[in-house]
Amino acid sequence: MTSLINFMTKQVKLYEIPKVLETAAILDDSVLDAYNDSIKGFNEKARITLGKFGKADGELTGSNPFMLVHLANSGLLPAGSRLAIRPDLEKAISFDSDFLAGRYADFGLALRTAGDSYTPNDLLTKILAKQLEQRNIKLGNGKLIYLNALTIPQDDDSAYGLVFDLKDNAKELIRDIEDFKWNYTRQEGLVGAYLNGDGGWYSDYGDLADSNCDGRVVPISAEGKE
Repeated sequence: MTSLINFMTKQVKLYEIPKVLETAAILDDSVLDAYNDSIKGFNEKARITLGKFGKADGELTGSNPFMLVHLANSGLLPAGSRLAIRPDLEKAISFDSDFLAGRYADFGLALRTAGDSYTPNDLLTKILAKQLEQRNIKLGNGKLIYLNALTIPQDDDSAYGLVFDLKDNAKELIRDIEDFKWNYTRQEGLVGAYLNGDGGWYSDYGDLADSNCDGRVVPISAEGKE
């Protein structure tokens, strides 16, 4: 088994979590080549959507929800780790305010309504809303769906070449949007949810394929019990 230290750069111990000690870390760039190999079998639109990771100063750079979902399901994250959710990031920056300073980290999708006036997201919005309904999960005023709850099937009708599907265990990874405070939000459709480089909590961007060099991937690794 490969040591976690080979996959991580800056780290923060999350000691507030009871019984289990966990670490939030910025993923390093050692997974980049394997990741790029893993997307070669996708359709052209999907490869464009997914193929936006880069590297700088030993860190993997770039981020969008599709990329993170594929990375999480590809087996390329450090063994035993998962993508950070909002409470993880809240703890990390409370322990180390510089942990993601000037960087952004995606952690979920915010689904507000069962349709979207932004055409590229309308299909994806309807699929997720229908899946929530099938699971007897009321959309209400909106849901925050963590990226660990998702897969990304290919779909030629999607502007991204991909859509989002809920996993069987998704219910435990879905929260009411109103459980959290947000600095900026969009009140319609489907958008990405992320911690911005200014320390603000955002659920407002509609271009779900957008990625830039300020993005970072934050896995959470359990170290053991106290």
